[in-house]
Amino acid sequence: MKNLYKLDRLSVLGAVLISILVQVIQVILADPNVSDMPQMGKWLKLLIYIIGAAITFAIGYWLFTLLLKNNDNYQVKLAINMAIGLTIESALLIIAFLIAGKTNIWIKGVSGVIGFGTLAGLNWKFLEVPQSDKIKISVLTAIWFVLTLF
Repeated sequence: MKNLYKLDRLSVLGAVLISILVQVIQVILADPNVSDMPQMGKWLKLLIYIIGAAITFAIGYWLFTLLLKNNDNYQVKLAINMAIGLTIESALLIIAFLIAGKTNIWIKGVSGVIGFGTLAGLNWKFLEVPQSDKIKISVLTAIWFVLTLF
């Protein structure tokens, strides 16, 4: 895992883009209206989903960096941890949707606990920040999890 945190900026951007792609796939699969739309509507909806996933990732990253502003050398680790956690959560939702054909609050809850739990665990273990800052970002992760349930 420590080798993963020694990536260059382009590799970190690639991990973030993969996470955003998996999130977009998850949202497209969960939307039942996509198949009935005309071609232009599908492209516009795809663009909206991509922008939404990118903005969600950016706001989450910004909030984490806002809480960790007094520390140094955590940006790469934080971006990788977020990419891993959000990718796991979205991948679990994709698998559940493909198996069950629908999602509900229980499926979102279980996948969210696993995905955001992974995010919180990675942040707790690998971020080299004081414990008070780890508690802050763990609380923010829990709030983000609760918001994703709705």
